[in-house]
Amino acid sequence: MNIITFFKKWKEGILTLSPEKQLKAKLTGLIGGIFGLILALISMIYKRMWGFGIFVFFIIWLQFVSFIGTRQQYIQTKEMMKELQPKEQDIESPKIDGELGNIK
Repeated sequence: MNIITFFKKWKEGILTLSPEKQLKAKLTGLIGGIFGLILALISMIYKRMWGFGIFVFFIIWLQFVSFIGTRQQYIQTKEMMKELQPKEQDIESPKIDGELGNIK
């Protein structure tokens, strides 16, 4: 596979992602980022690099706030998708068909 076909398939994959899958991927990335930053903060405190440690702490805080917002957006999107999906109904419902004027 050459690089042109790779980017073509990559673009198709990105464009066909649902919003729910995009948000789930973003949540996974944020969790990984927070975990890595916590490890960096621990090593900076161990090496007594307080200035960088404070900087990394505030980056962790921003990542955490972003995680909370993305999580709320993911939950709302998931609920919205449930409401948009058609509910299962009976194949034949004579009472409802009669009320709607659909006489077979």
